[in-house]
Amino acid sequence: MGCWVLHTVWFSRLSPRLGRALTGMLSGLLLAPCYASADTNTLAPALITGVFNVLFAGGYEAAQGAFLMLGLSALIGLTVGIFVGRMSTSRPN
Repeated sequence: MGCWVLHTVWFSRLSPRLGRALTGMLSGLLLAPCYASADTNTLAPALITGVFNVLFAGGYEAAQGAFLMLGLSALIGLTVGIFVGRMSTSRPN
């Protein structure tokens, strides 16, 4: 719901293709899960985990897995946003 509000309020002024791509990328960044540490069984948001691991749990080496998940999910979200944009703007022959 929050990503839809972002798209409607902020990205509606941009071109439709760029707005959907940015919405997909932000959705991927905000919704990416990862494990908080190697010995836990619960998932946490990767953005929060990465920031907290950099600040409090040993620096970039501790947060590398979370940042890898963030990059991968941003790429997937961007791809989905572009793909959905192409599907919704296509016209029948």
